Amino acid sequence: MNPLLALLFLLWSGFALADPASLPDELAEEAGMLGSILSDGRAVFYPESASYLPLSSLSGPGYSNGVAVLMTLGGWGGGATNNQYLALYAINDSIAGVSPVKTYRLLSVRHVGGKGDRLFTGVRETRKGLVLSGFGYAAEHPLCCPAKPMEITFTFGARGELVPAASPTLGKESAR
Repeated sequence: MNPLLALLFLLWSGFALADPASLPDELAEEAGMLGSILSDGRAVFYPESASYLPLSSLSGPGYSNGVAVLMTLGGWGGGATNNQYLALYAINDSIAGVSPVKTYRLLSVRHVGGKGDRLFTGVRETRKGLVLSGFGYAAEHPLCCPAKPMEITFTFGARGELVPAASPTLGKESAR
């Protein structure tokens, strides 16, 4: 891959994401561990390009809220992996006055995009669930630059898993 294109993609994805505030330290550590698991051995998690969204509608056993993290793994170190993931973390509640050992608990992770597939630039919570907005590729688009606007909605399953609500709008590809 052309190093200049790689740099431009990384810069663009880092600045285009919604809520670009830094991940809280403990959440960045959790997302970094997830990135290590998902890596092909060369791809790296870029915390500065991750965005997170506190969620008000997520609850289950031992948690009453959570966060969604839109994160990127890039193979700029020689690998070919450039993927985006949506991870859903519960924020653990205290039980019987005892604080949890860890604040965040991974509930679900979905591969949602990547180079040659689609690129998401934002995540928001609606009454219908989590809506990812971004861009897909048309036949005439180069790999660096998807330009076809699209949205995908995910709902929360019974155990907190991310479930595609429907096919993406403005696109024919199916949600993963």
